Amino acid sequence: MALLLGSGVALAADTSHAQRATPAVSASQVIAATGTVKSVDAGAGKVIIDHDPIDTLQWPRMLMDFRLADRALANKIQVGDKVKFDLQASEKGAYNVTAIESIH
Repeated sequence: MALLLGSGVALAADTSHAQRATPAVSASQVIAATGTVKSVDAGAGKVIIDHDPIDTLQWPRMLMDFRLADRALANKIQVGDKVKFDLQASEKGAYNVTAIESIH
């Protein structure tokens, strides 16, 4: 279930209904996205991104937390960065960030 924040932006956990209700995507498919980094937790290997709409997944713009496929990716970004990133489905149905970089 998504949580609506005061700003009107939804926050969905990586096991939320928003991710389970997406169209079927193969585990090997890479999905490109853009957004703004809101939080980085290198130790936990997680990032919170206010992402733009992701048409492939039929997701509207929302604030979501994602697992990083490699914790070293956390060193490439900072809170406030505009980023482009790649997502890939995990075996648990969540989407992991497999690549991320700042776009200035």
